[in-house]
Amino acid sequence: MRASRHFSRLILSAALALPGAAAMADPLYAVTLLGGTGSAASDINRWGDVVGSITGGGVTHGFLNAGGTYTDLGTLGGTNSNANAINDYGQIVGGSDNGSGQFHAFTYSSGTMSDLGTLGGDRSEAFDVNNHGVIVGDARNGDPATFGFSQAFSYSGGAMTSLGTLPGGLGSTAYAINNKGMIGGSSFEGPFTVPEYPFHAVTFSGGTASPIGASDLGDSAIYGLNDYGLAVGGIPSPTMIHASHAFLYDHGSITDLGILDPTSIDDSIAFDINNLKQVVGTSAVTIDPDHYGYHGFLWTGAGLVDLNALIDPASGWVITRANGINDAQQIAATACYGAVFGDCRAVRLDLISAVPEPGSWAMLGLGLGLVGVLRRMRPVDRLAARVA
Repeated sequence: MRASRHFSRLILSAALALPGAAAMADPLYAVTLLGGTGSAASDINRWGDVVGSITGGGVTHGFLNAGGTYTDLGTLGGTNSNANAINDYGQIVGGSDNGSGQFHAFTYSSGTMSDLGTLGGDRSEAFDVNNHGVIVGDARNGDPATFGFSQAFSYSGGAMTSLGTLPGGLGSTAYAINNKGMIGGSSFEGPFTVPEYPFHAVTFSGGTASPIGASDLGDSAIYGLNDYGLAVGGIPSPTMIHASHAFLYDHGSITDLGILDPTSIDDSIAFDINNLKQVVGTSAVTIDPDHYGYHGFLWTGAGLVDLNALIDPASGWVITRANGINDAQQIAATACYGAVFGDCRAVRLDLISAVPEPGSWAMLGLGLGLVGVLRRMRPVDRLAARVA
């Protein structure tokens, strides 16, 4: 259900949060702090338990916040770790440095972190886990013919299995799995072409990667799935290279969810969808003619709504990214405080009022403040970066 940790770190290090100019008189969500400065939320389960990662002093560790109790997950014996997902039984997955200088996928349960190994290479990472304990991610297989690219995997019963790639593709990643066993992600397709290696949103089944949408839907990925088979992620921006639009995939039909701010760069991405068909993610907003930033959004069927319109502006927090949403409509997000550069933290948005019907969203969007300063980057963590 998630994108990788690298984008989270860029958001935390680059976002300058300023209070919105206007918001609802009666907020829909309360902001609950989950971690210290430098933390970012990755996922949330049905109980409101949130996992994420916190960076400080050049070190990153995965964490769990459950019932108000914060737990540092530690590592596999190395320096860094990150937590990417949690299921309803408290099983956590992610990636960690081990004592041998490699980065490996892990599962964490009942206070113990376990190494999942690789497909034969020197690196792996887990991105999601369903309620049956099936884990997905990507791992290197050690085959020189793949040039170090990672392959999507599923892990269950103590065994890691490659999920394959599109024909001719050297690498793939599984980002999401639902409780029915449907797996989504992205795969390289065809031979290398200038200027970049193309990748495509796919579903995985039986060792075969199947593209969604048109065959030319390059530079796309699925990052979230619900139990009804609906998928969300990013598809290419129609106006910008190295930018994306959030999308919803519904049994063969792709809906472009658009962007929050038409005056900003043409960039948005969706990270998760719950069983109520509510989608969360992040989208660019304009600060001034020379600067832009990102706001977390909620989509319920009638356009993207800035999450900063749904919280109390007096809190001082600005939601820059929403990474997960459960069926209780709680949202795992990252927020920055006031005008303090770098004071960004993992938060949970807890519903305190009913979410309006889709027809009411237009009224909520009026007068939103535009916040956050970021240097230019794309919010999709490209698969090609995994070669490093």
